[in-house]
Amino acid sequence: MPAVSAMAQPGLDADSSAPPRGAWAVLFTVLGAAMMDLLDATAMNVAAPAIRNDLGASNAQFQWISVGYVLTFAVLLLAGGRLGDIVGRRRMFLIGLAGFALTSAACAAAQAPAPLIVARLVQGGAAAMMVPQCVSMIRESFGPEHSAKAFAIFGPFMSLSSAAGPILGGALITYASWHWVFIVNIPACLVVYFFALRTLPADRPSAARPKLDGIGMVLCSVSVGLFVYPVIQGREHQWAWWTRAMMVSSVLVLVLFALHARTRHRRGLDAFIETSLFRKRSFTGGSVVVFLFFGACSGAFIVYPVLVQLYVGWSPLRSGLTGTWWPVGTIAAMGIGQLLAKRRPRLVLQAGILCQAVGMGLAAVTVAATAGTTTYPGPDGLRYDSGLTSFNLAPAFLVAGVGTGLFFGQFLNLVLSRVDDRELGSATGAVNALQQLGGAVAAAIFSTVIFDQIGRGASPFAASELAYWLCAALLVVTWVSSFALPNIPATATGKGTD
Repeated sequence: MPAVSAMAQPGLDADSSAPPRGAWAVLFTVLGAAMMDLLDATAMNVAAPAIRNDLGASNAQFQWISVGYVLTFAVLLLAGGRLGDIVGRRRMFLIGLAGFALTSAACAAAQAPAPLIVARLVQGGAAAMMVPQCVSMIRESFGPEHSAKAFAIFGPFMSLSSAAGPILGGALITYASWHWVFIVNIPACLVVYFFALRTLPADRPSAARPKLDGIGMVLCSVSVGLFVYPVIQGREHQWAWWTRAMMVSSVLVLVLFALHARTRHRRGLDAFIETSLFRKRSFTGGSVVVFLFFGACSGAFIVYPVLVQLYVGWSPLRSGLTGTWWPVGTIAAMGIGQLLAKRRPRLVLQAGILCQAVGMGLAAVTVAATAGTTTYPGPDGLRYDSGLTSFNLAPAFLVAGVGTGLFFGQFLNLVLSRVDDRELGSATGAVNALQQLGGAVAAAIFSTVIFDQIGRGASPFAASELAYWLCAALLVVTWVSSFALPNIPATATGKGTD
């Protein structure tokens, strides 16, 4: 990484030199891989019912087709990030990308539920090897002083991918078949692989890399797995005793992992996660912000399709197209956020959090104002004759999207602003894992809130209104937590002080 000659905080003008040569090529190469992964995951949300009908999957098999990818992805993200430090980020990226292409082909070729479930589990593991390297290589290529420019592009494009996925899935299901949700990944992987071989920097010499802590990797992965599985599946099993036992066990295993990491640190050995990260307030505080913010986003993304597809009767394609108001707001905020973040990036991030909270409040008000009371039979249950349209939802989604754009443009650089190069793999793996964990926990909580309210006799509109207000409240808590992030430029080393 080149020497930093000025302040390294987002958007600061003290260092006006251009990013290092080749940095932009690295950004767009890894951005292509990260967008492809997110498009696949979100398109599956729409494709899963069609897969169930075509393959004749049971309820349990249908759940595993939907959640198997998320489970292995979340469990192995920390391992993927750390293996990038140890094996080399370029090498792990290429391995993960190749694995993603092969498993996509296996998914597309599946003719029965069991092979598809296995392929999806392995595909999630391949993505966990690939995705953490993306942010690490961006930060490594641009250096701390230019990372904000890259992250300001990276975040909104990821938001755009999450909105485009349902549209892509709906279009492929409507005009082709569910197999194409996976087939399109193959040429995309080949293109990214071609450019990756030519643009990604060579890995550093093996002598400079940390050693693998195998026991720590197993303990950490088991702890995450014991937590994520019951969170994803708990509601389906009415929160049976064993789901609660698994969550308690995850805490116990995490304590063992912490003791193991501390012992290795005292002996001068490399730990699976760099323990120095948790002595940095910017990272620990930022981790809380990431967990809460992405939990609120996941809650919003759960509420909307449940309401409009299950109870209002919209098609998946219409639902996906209406959701594009959100990324429109995100893209609109991208440039504005960078201009406003010249001196106080944390203030811009906090404005984004509150802006998204306002969007959730507007969504709650809109749902309440357009609630339908007249019901009519649908193909799989009652439908409501609602006044909800793609256009009266637009203001709420646009405002929320602006908030997302302001947040995404700053959060990666702020959370990683004090992270050293040797800590990057652990840090990015942890940030990605916290995004997934926040989303998984929120999905379980918000789906439980909605269906429990409906089960007790509330209308789906009242249940959705409540869920949107809860999203807004969670974002206010996120805003309070964000004061742990740094609000002053980092020092010339890019590390600064907390």
